[in-house]
Amino acid sequence: MQVEIKNLSYIYNPKSPFEKRALDNISLGVEEGDFFGVIGHTGSGKSTLVSHINALTRVQRKFNKDSVLKVCGIDLCAKKPDVKTLREKVGMVFQYPEYQLFADTVAQDVGFGPKNLGLGEAEINERVRTAVSRVGLDYEEIAERSPFELSGGQKRRIAIAGVIAMRPEVLILDEPTAGLDPEGKKDLLGLFRRLQKEACPTIIMVSHNMDEVAECCNKVAVMGEGKILGVFSPRELFTRRELIKGMGMEMPSVTELAYYLSEGGLPVDPSCLTERELTDALIKIFCGEAK
Repeated sequence: MQVEIKNLSYIYNPKSPFEKRALDNISLGVEEGDFFGVIGHTGSGKSTLVSHINALTRVQRKFNKDSVLKVCGIDLCAKKPDVKTLREKVGMVFQYPEYQLFADTVAQDVGFGPKNLGLGEAEINERVRTAVSRVGLDYEEIAERSPFELSGGQKRRIAIAGVIAMRPEVLILDEPTAGLDPEGKKDLLGLFRRLQKEACPTIIMVSHNMDEVAECCNKVAVMGEGKILGVFSPRELFTRRELIKGMGMEMPSVTELAYYLSEGGLPVDPSCLTERELTDALIKIFCGEAK
């Protein structure tokens, strides 16, 4: 198991008037090969949870004496966890990752992480070339350009290349398509699915966009008030309309349309998740009627 969490809690500003329990006895498992979604309303604990997985937020040992947090085999509940090795194994793409670009050239920016690992120049160059290619850009064309001269979409891809150049086993995505138009979102989600096959076998994605969750994830954890309300397959989750609506979130657009068609009398499965599923169902219905 890539991520194992048992009875994990976290309290902001403990023993003060502003005390808030952000995580309340969380237990969760993410297996190798999962594209694991994490959803919930604002303040539900999503960001606090994923920031524990890459040790940006450290375990409060005094509140977690019997807790477990292991990521890629590294015990993050230990007194002195091996954070350096963790940084090599877990990569994180934040919202608007292009804002983290800083170097004079694309090659320098993407190579920053591998260089900090102490790798040789040949290994760094190979990782940079591979990472830039994997995000769909031409290394020869942009390697010596300033990242600040690139388009918005290219900047985001270069920022992602800098993360995957570290060759992480687990990739965390925090609202990765924020600010993109529909076509840009579609392209980026396609990129993440390819990366899972080619480079990062396990992906954890925090998202408010249920279309993205339905399209990409094989498991989804639903959070509320610092608790795990359940872990579902997308098809299981999106049959629970009241749960989704109760969190103030929208159903996937395809599932919502399938539901209304079903309510209107068409024999359509209201748990359709993708455009292909719904299209096939409608073709079957109307071609069958035509016959």
